[in-house]
Amino acid sequence: MKKIKTIKQLKLRRKQLEQRKAELEKAIHYDWLDVKESIHPKNVAGQVFASMFEKEKANGESSLAETLSQLAAVLTKIGVEKAEEKVAEWLNKKK
Repeated sequence: MKKIKTIKQLKLRRKQLEQRKAELEKAIHYDWLDVKESIHPKNVAGQVFASMFEKEKANGESSLAETLSQLAAVLTKIGVEKAEEKVAEWLNKKK
């Protein structure tokens, strides 16, 4: 670091430091926006799906197919339960 000998040099150095401070504050602001956006639910869900696909590639397994089959099983179970309720209601009305 050079020695400051005049007021002009001091003012110039102060101006440089203020510019550097503004640049760093701007970088921090953009980093903060990135952090806030990365924790949005849609981005978190995207990260989960991305990690599933990475595991699928690493293991050679189809975790997507497994997840879809589990989803289909749950939906089928719900459908069957509702159908049973409707049939029970229909039979109770006939009595």
